[in-house]
Amino acid sequence: MEGFYSEVIGSRSFASVWYWIVFALIWTRTTHWTLGVPYEDARMGQKLGGQHQVDFETMIEINVRKTLDVFDSHNVFFTAVAAFMLASIFMLGFYFRIQFMQAGFLLLFPLSVVGMLSLRLAHHLDDEPLQGEALYRAYVTHRRIKQMIGAMAIMFSTFWGVSQTLFSPYA
Repeated sequence: MEGFYSEVIGSRSFASVWYWIVFALIWTRTTHWTLGVPYEDARMGQKLGGQHQVDFETMIEINVRKTLDVFDSHNVFFTAVAAFMLASIFMLGFYFRIQFMQAGFLLLFPLSVVGMLSLRLAHHLDDEPLQGEALYRAYVTHRRIKQMIGAMAIMFSTFWGVSQTLFSPYA
């Protein structure tokens, strides 16, 4: 049983298949849902128009309003907690060389960047409401930026994880 634990459920993050499954699932879900609206709703609205377009625009408007209501009422608290947590995880991971914290930071830091970009887009859509093709263009552009950040995060994490596994096998 100990061999099973160390091979499948081991605590070495980068050598664990579970870390990579979670990593892939989080980035897949993050890029699929932009501003709380799934990508197929945007495609259906753009392709079919009519009620699908109205539904897409309404969902964007609702999610922008909800996001800004939550963040604007607690923005200093959220920012302080996020900065403290990221700095703590970074220090534990890279200064004290705790591999689990390195893995956590390499997952959470790009997600925090995506969160800031989503908040920025929500503010932009609240200040200047877009409709129709302009809204689709903003949605798709934001989704592609998220995909690029996710791809870079996956590539860098893979590079870092392989280097950790190869050069410090007993870490």
